Amino acid sequence: MLTKQISKFLNEETLHQTDLQKFIKVVNDSYLNFERDKELFEHSSKLNEKEYATINQKLTEEIAQRKLSVEKLIEAIYSLEIKGDISDKSLDPNNLIGLVDVLQIQIDNRKEIEDQLRAAKEVAEHATQAKSEFLSMMSHEIRTPLNAIVGLTYLMQQEEVSEKMAENLRILQFSSDNLHLLINDILDFSKIEAGKIELEKVPFDIKQLISNIKKANQVKAEEKENKIKLMIDDEVPQMVMGDVLRLGQVISNLVSNAVKFTRKGSIAIELSVQKKTDTKVFLEISVADTGIGIPKDKQGMIFDHFTQANSQTTREFGGTGLGLVITKKLLELFGSEIKLESEPGKGSKFYFDLELELGGEQQLRKEDTSNHILNEHTLKGLRILLVEDYPMNVKVACRFLERWNVEVDVAENGQIALDKFTPQKYDLILMDIQMPVMDGYETTRNIRLLDTEIPIIALTASSSLSNQDIAFQVGMNDFLTKPFNPKELFQKIVRHGRR
Repeated sequence: MLTKQISKFLNEETLHQTDLQKFIKVVNDSYLNFERDKELFEHSSKLNEKEYATINQKLTEEIAQRKLSVEKLIEAIYSLEIKGDISDKSLDPNNLIGLVDVLQIQIDNRKEIEDQLRAAKEVAEHATQAKSEFLSMMSHEIRTPLNAIVGLTYLMQQEEVSEKMAENLRILQFSSDNLHLLINDILDFSKIEAGKIELEKVPFDIKQLISNIKKANQVKAEEKENKIKLMIDDEVPQMVMGDVLRLGQVISNLVSNAVKFTRKGSIAIELSVQKKTDTKVFLEISVADTGIGIPKDKQGMIFDHFTQANSQTTREFGGTGLGLVITKKLLELFGSEIKLESEPGKGSKFYFDLELELGGEQQLRKEDTSNHILNEHTLKGLRILLVEDYPMNVKVACRFLERWNVEVDVAENGQIALDKFTPQKYDLILMDIQMPVMDGYETTRNIRLLDTEIPIIALTASSSLSNQDIAFQVGMNDFLTKPFNPKELFQKIVRHGRR
């Protein structure tokens, strides 16, 4: 640009002047410096604009993030239990320090509430433990004298008595059986609520189980002029795997209820196959009756604790209102549920589905003594040490044992039993659990130090699962809960007694 202007306005002679050349050089240098400074300025401006845009974007993002954080902070404050009033001023989104202070207050409040809940939980756990201990104690206190009543009733029924006395004994047995069932209902309910029941898996004959339940309820049904029908699908397998005791309890509850609430009618027990595979069978079990029935609006209530359809039912038919609750809870453990169809005045039908594994004939757990009858000579000459502190139970047990020709020796507590015991002196020990001076557990531990072979059967008025576990841990061989059936005692002695 400068060269073009010089050529236009200056001639050749003028251009050769020294001073002018210096001037032109200075002007040219200044122009070049200007161009360079211009380029630098433009480049600097571009950089500043880019940095500004970047900074502005980051600032916008930070503002949005702060706004979101404040919203979440306020949301967190409201999500906590608010104790006292929180003013709008204290939740000002522009007052971050104030929000943090309010949140800290709410966190402190939440911690206080959690501490209160923790303390309440501990109180509830202590109360549950106290309830369990109370039930265990009451079980012992009730079962112990009841055992003597059941035992003496059985002994008297074996004697030749007048027809009137025989009738009185039947009434006495019926009353003691009912009392026993009531106690078991309450204790079973307590164990189920505490989650202390686990199902077994053993092979059993399900057809025989249901047939036995029918027979067990036959007498009561006939007393009320009822007929019990049993229908079993031909496809039902002989052997299945499961908890025979708890399944029997479920079906027995349903059948006994049907008998209880039906008069001059019929009860139908049906076992049918829904589906069958190589390893499993899917069954439907139902119990239907022609009894009093249950109104639609009351059908949900009967599965509640201590509840029957109405108070008149309780007065007329008796019961605790726990039978169906226990049935429902046990079926839940089986992975099933109880269903009901009923109409007042026409009867009720309770039914449920059940999935069980198939069990081969060879899996059947056969007891060598299952076919033994109460033959008084079977136990003749057997030497038994009876360790029991309750005098009436001692008398009753001694009468049983003497009737069976057993040689019995009595120890009133564990310490006396330990003093009397020497290896090979006895063939079997019947050991009470709760005794003064030395209990059955400690006595068994000490006996096991002297003799690891002698069979020891626990006799206890507590049906607690923990007591049974401890009994086996200390070395006992079997467990019998009072009041026990004399036949069951006989079978256990035959099974374990060493000759």
